[in-house]
Parts: sequence; structure tokens; C-alpha cells
Amino acid sequence: MSTNGKETAKLFGVKIDKVDFEEAYMRFDGYMRQDETKMIFTPNAEIIMKAQDDPEFKTVLNKGDLVIPDGIGIVIASKIHHLGLKERVTGIDMMERILEYCNRSKSSIFIFGGKPGVAETAVQNIEDKFSNIKIKGVLDGYYDEKDELKILDRINEEKPDVLFVALGAPKQEKWIEKHQKFLNVKVAMGVGGAVDVYAGVAKRAPLIMRKLGLEWLYRLVKEPSRFGRMLVLPKFLLKVIFSKPSPQK
Repeated sequence: MSTNGKETAKLFGVKIDKVDFEEAYMRFDGYMRQDETKMIFTPNAEIIMKAQDDPEFKTVLNKGDLVIPDGIGIVIASKIHHLGLKERVTGIDMMERILEYCNRSKSSIFIFGGKPGVAETAVQNIEDKFSNIKIKGVLDGYYDEKDELKILDRINEEKPDVLFVALGAPKQEKWIEKHQKFLNVKVAMGVGGAVDVYAGVAKRAPLIMRKLGLEWLYRLVKEPSRFGRMLVLPKFLLKVIFSKPSPQK
């Protein structure tokens, strides 16, 4: 299926770009040469399942300019239903590559989201690792609805090139889409728990586990409290196995 010149696959009504990691990065690179705000979303199996019960969320995901398959479950679903997705493209790896780009080009970023103190620590660690990046600001994700316009004004006053939003799904995607037309940034990306990783609060799985698609297992062992959330994975796979392929149009 081709949408606006992009090859996409549809999984349970959610359109996902048929890109490998390098193609996704090149898409981002192109966005940085434009003057309008582009949205990058990173759905995994859990997010796809949330979208089944939230039509508004599904619509928001389908408006993404770049929607990458972040999750081994999505790759498995693609193989079962012959959707043609090329490979898993994780949001945190894409964020790292974007930070590398910003470091080389001396571009600027703003981080919005995460727990109080955590976002600030993440920014400090990013500054230590990428000394050429211009940090335009950081705001945690704990705010009142009435303060949304103040937050938007703060971000726009700083004019960052890239805005990372770490409010968790679906809140971060809905926030980005709601304010897309008013944001003075080139790229707005939902990054979920990536801020926790950069802050050192959470750790990624060893590389071998990531390559084997077992990062979810590592996180479950490290955080047993996630067990309830992890139950969505077998539900997702059962839905994949016993459902018909989504019409690719």
C-alpha cells in the first residue's frame, strides 16, 4: 500500500511505514530540511492493542509522518500476515541516531515529559555525551491541563529543532497531534520511557537479547510489576494468529 508516496502496511487498522532503520533515519534527515512540524510515532504491540479500544488514538497514529515498527510482536505479525515490514526499528535507537545527528549539526532539542528530576537528569547525561547539542529546555510530564498553552508557548519561545515528548502512550501521541500545527519545531517524536533510559533510571537489555527480540523479557525480569502490562503481548499474538490480514488499502 502506498500513502502519499510512502509504502505502508496496515496492522489492525494502524498504518506502519515499510522502512528499515536507515530508511527511517533518512526520512528524519529530510524532515530537518523542511519548515513544518513532522510527527514521528513508534508503536509496539501494546500500543497497537490500545488503539483497538481507542478510535481517536488510532486516528492520531495514522496521521504520523513516520510510524516505525517498534516491537518484535509487530515484526512477527508482519511475517504471519505477509505485510512486508522490513525490520524492527526501535524508538530508542532512532532517538539515539537523532541525537547523533543533532550533535554533528549542532542542532537543538527540547525534552518534555518524564518524572520530575528524571527528565533533568536525562538532559544532563545527553549533554555529557553529546557536547555539541543545544539543549533549549526541559519540562517534566506532570502538569495541569490548564497549563498546556503555557507549555506550548515555552517550547515555541525556545524554537528547538527537535522536540522529544515522553508522556507515555497514548498521551504523548495525542499531545503532539493536537499541537502539531502550532509547534515551532521541525520534528516532534513520542519517546515514551526512553527518557528513563537516558536518565539511568532504566536499563536496556544486553545487545544479544535485543537482537533476539527478547528485550521485553529482560524488562519483565528487571521490573516484575510490568507483568500485567506484558499480558497484552500473548493477547496480541493470539489476535494476529486468529485474525484475517488487514485490507491493505
